[in-house]
Amino acid sequence: MPKQMLINAIHAEESRVAIVENGILEELGIETAAAERHKGNIYKGTVVRVEPSLQVAFVEYGERKNGFLPFREIHHSYYKAQKSSKGRPRIQDVIEKGMEVLIQVVREERDQKGAYMTTYLSLPGRFLVVMPGSKSGGVSRKIEDDEERAKMKKILKDLKVPEGFGVIIRTAGLGMPKTVLAREMKFLLKVWDRILRNATEQETPSLVYRESDLVTRSIRDYFTTEIKEILIDNLEVYKKTTTFFKQIMPRYRNRVKLYQGAKPIFTKHNLEEQIERIYERKVPLRSGGSIVIEPTEALVSIDVNSGKSMRAKGIEETAFRTNMEAAEEVARQLRLRDLGGLIVVDFIDMLNKKHQQELTKWMKTCMKGDKAKTDVSTISRFGLLSISRQRIQAPVEEGTYVTCAQCGGTGRVRSLESIALTILRTIQMHVAKGNIAVVEGDVSMDLADFLLNQKRGEIIRMETTHKVQVHLKGKPDLYHHAYRLDFIEKKAEKEEKPVAQPNGSAEPKKEVDPKNVAAKGNKGKKRPRRKAAAK
Repeated sequence: MPKQMLINAIHAEESRVAIVENGILEELGIETAAAERHKGNIYKGTVVRVEPSLQVAFVEYGERKNGFLPFREIHHSYYKAQKSSKGRPRIQDVIEKGMEVLIQVVREERDQKGAYMTTYLSLPGRFLVVMPGSKSGGVSRKIEDDEERAKMKKILKDLKVPEGFGVIIRTAGLGMPKTVLAREMKFLLKVWDRILRNATEQETPSLVYRESDLVTRSIRDYFTTEIKEILIDNLEVYKKTTTFFKQIMPRYRNRVKLYQGAKPIFTKHNLEEQIERIYERKVPLRSGGSIVIEPTEALVSIDVNSGKSMRAKGIEETAFRTNMEAAEEVARQLRLRDLGGLIVVDFIDMLNKKHQQELTKWMKTCMKGDKAKTDVSTISRFGLLSISRQRIQAPVEEGTYVTCAQCGGTGRVRSLESIALTILRTIQMHVAKGNIAVVEGDVSMDLADFLLNQKRGEIIRMETTHKVQVHLKGKPDLYHHAYRLDFIEKKAEKEEKPVAQPNGSAEPKKEVDPKNVAAKGNKGKKRPRRKAAAK
């Protein structure tokens, strides 16, 4: 089966691009309307803070969080005039608050971290990358053949790159004639002129250059001569793509086709099930084993399990075969999920040193097809193999998943009984002071059911002992952890003073509905004014 690129853009809310080889999903890109992409964009921003202790600056560029600009990413052209001094320059010596800068987003915002930025700008094309303000250039490291590298370097010299620009020939530029490369360089230089014009005319902060959309970007970065067919299910995207091919790669224009089948394009090619597997922790292997992927804040851990793998010639051989299969799947999953940073793989223990060396070599081979920069270590004495991988874009889950409102993203919630006991202990702690007249609370429906039935005796004892009224109401819109408690003091106050509780905020309460009163102690007495606290 030929290698294909499938483009699903029929829904305005989400576009998807998949590269399929022999029916197996090898690359996947997803772009949603809800999750705006910033990587590759160029902004006109302002330095709002310089942190000498961290040697970084924070840049306001018009988004929710300020960008993070390390000292090493500041181009020397921004250095302010400084007195001659011995030693290396420091960030506080070369830039200052209020300075305007042109910055490019290298890495998207993530969790509590702002976007990672650079002032070393780059404009990627299909065959070239143009770098304004750079003196360097060369040929992509992915082109390893010495003879081919020598040819491309000679062409690069003949291109007559303007002063003050660096140019890199990309992998896709291999074998391209000088006229094609010169035409693209001329186009990218025009783009740079437009960026400079926008930066001059626009206010700060503002967007001066937007990176291409998912479809154009995927074709630019991932199309190779091995891809025999590009199928697109949206007429507008199809027309836009054919125009792109006519301008950049007219030779391959006939490979672009409009998909008009009755079944959805990804369903037709059996991709939906493979895509859903990307969101799962556990990924099965053909042999019966599995890998378990756990992304964390610091690193990504991957555990390899033999599971039901058939033993060949004993435990060692089974472990070796399962590990070799797992290495291939690990490389594939890292690409599909676009997981970056430090990845630690816990392979099945092998005693044979030759097997360990073969596994490391195979892992490096599997990672070679990755567009991201990668570095693979050897297997440590603890049986762990470490991989460093460049994060090309945000992990696929970030654009399609939201943090769970109930567990807060941890994947776990406290048990009903545990939270019920916490509520009882909190009430007991406050009423034991002797100055509380009424306790009012809003809890989830199942918590209310548990407290008013299983723990009714304890509530009555508290009311009797401390002469308080406890009113708990079940609210269908509350989760377990979002309960609220109000403690009303016996003595009237001129104003309500909230008693702050964890997991809540203070707010005044309405009069208690008699229908929802859980326990009716001291019935008929005049209600005092109250102090409100929420949880």
